[in-house]
Amino acid sequence: MTPQPENPFILLKCPWCGARFGPNDAAPAGGRRNRNRAEDGTSSVTGYYRHGTGTAQTVVYRCPDHECEFGKALAPGVHRDPLPVTVIDEDLIESPPNLLIGTVDKFAMLAWKPALRKFFGIEKDGQHLHEPPTLVIQDELHLISGPLGTMVGAYETVIDRLCREHGIGRIGPKIIASTATISRANEQIAHLYARSSVLLFPPSGLEAGDSFFAREDRWPDGSLKPGRLYAGVMAPGHGSFQTTQARVFAMLMQGAAIMDTDDAGRDPWWTLLCFFNSLRELGGAATLFVADARDYLRVIIDRMGISYEMIRSPFTSELTSRIRSDDIPKELARLELSFSTARLRTRDAAISERPVDVCLASNIIEVGVDIPRLSLMAIVGQPKTTSQYIQVSSRIGRDREKPGLVTVLYGQSKPRDRSHYERFRSYHQRLYAQVEPTSVTPFSLPAVDRALHGIIVAAVRQLGDQEREGEHADPFPLAVGVQLRAIIEDMVRKRVDFVTGGVETSVVMDRLKKRLDEWRTWNPDAYGGFGTLPEHPPLMHPAGANPPAEWNNHSWPTLSSLRDVDSSCEADVTSWFNRTQEELP
Repeated sequence: MTPQPENPFILLKCPWCGARFGPNDAAPAGGRRNRNRAEDGTSSVTGYYRHGTGTAQTVVYRCPDHECEFGKALAPGVHRDPLPVTVIDEDLIESPPNLLIGTVDKFAMLAWKPALRKFFGIEKDGQHLHEPPTLVIQDELHLISGPLGTMVGAYETVIDRLCREHGIGRIGPKIIASTATISRANEQIAHLYARSSVLLFPPSGLEAGDSFFAREDRWPDGSLKPGRLYAGVMAPGHGSFQTTQARVFAMLMQGAAIMDTDDAGRDPWWTLLCFFNSLRELGGAATLFVADARDYLRVIIDRMGISYEMIRSPFTSELTSRIRSDDIPKELARLELSFSTARLRTRDAAISERPVDVCLASNIIEVGVDIPRLSLMAIVGQPKTTSQYIQVSSRIGRDREKPGLVTVLYGQSKPRDRSHYERFRSYHQRLYAQVEPTSVTPFSLPAVDRALHGIIVAAVRQLGDQEREGEHADPFPLAVGVQLRAIIEDMVRKRVDFVTGGVETSVVMDRLKKRLDEWRTWNPDAYGGFGTLPEHPPLMHPAGANPPAEWNNHSWPTLSSLRDVDSSCEADVTSWFNRTQEELP
């Protein structure tokens, strides 16, 4: 069976009525009518339609359900307005939306695409003709830390300037950041956004059981209702950690199969969500469900005297970076399939119709996975940070009517795991107090070496004239006395002064001068791009690429994504060691 090509259009169903988008043979899932085939029978894909003529063609979203307010009209050649959603970069730049949803790693593209200035209300002459963004909403602030947070804090230098209509002295956009796990938020905000005024909402209350957003759920008599229960397992008597995993996985799975309840009561416990700290550990555990865990299921059945008809045959799913991005929503949809005895008996049914027995997951589930039916989780090894531990374990038990069980498996050979097991009760009693402060150092020397030239080029190409400075690196656009150079120097100096308290200002300004001197001395023909490397060195080349030795390092390796900050190593096959002594020079 030939795999389907990756779907680049993001939306897999109508956000208004839930009808399915995509190939017509896609399995049904949700929606009021959920028609998978176009009404005229002429299209093999529904939901995505050509719009415009000639070179101005694009793709619009139109619901295949005629009864939807954003669906196709019944009269031939007549259409209702398409969904007001755009995902194509060229369309977004041509007509900037009122609400732009993106990820922070895309900030690096400001140095490569001068047309992105339109998102900030800047016209081709470099002046704000339209109002810049006035509200920035940052979700999951605790994730903007470490190397990613450091790069984001550096590029926020130029983004803050682009959002201020008349320069640095004007009021910037309001920033709303949300997170459930953070420590020392004032410091992180100062390093990321250079803001000294931080308002925490909701403020600390008078009662631990009432935080405004959430209250302790109690029975009418005042007693607490069942919530999320944490259980720690460490088995030093087992020969290996894999043995512990296989036995715990088997017990958790078989427990759901033999519990005395109906389908509705069994459903929350049927799917076991397994979290692993690395793909290496996940790959090793995947084989356990094929052999070891299945064999131990038979041991449990024999020990309890239960019919072999009750034994489970694990049907596994995976949520990791190893699967395609357009497959992630499909896997999440499969996790939403509820258990029923009828589905259990249809072993030969389509994969999309079978409830998932086991989902093997990496840190991709840390945020954004909100599936109320899940109540059972196994965490293999203590996660690296308390923040990650809280976020991961919060993926289950999200329904107030369905409590959750989190089983943490600790490796007997890992000192850190043993320490957490020994302090298990005290650690969980003060779980949120254990959250570590984040690290954001946008003007440390390694960060300056990787990001400063990108900030300079981004400022030049976004604030300069688009047809001159925006497209041409030659002649040098920052000659002494030019206003654009003064803007960049003032922008960087004030940012470094605020973030570092002036400690790193002289060093960063010296690096800034060095970069500008390199630009003037090299006198490159072009800024550079993502195609084949040219013969003559451009000002920039994608970070991680191997430039020709003839360039003599006269080109800056510049980030195109803030998630990849290190270059990769490439192997070079040589025959030098195969040469005989006589052949050597």
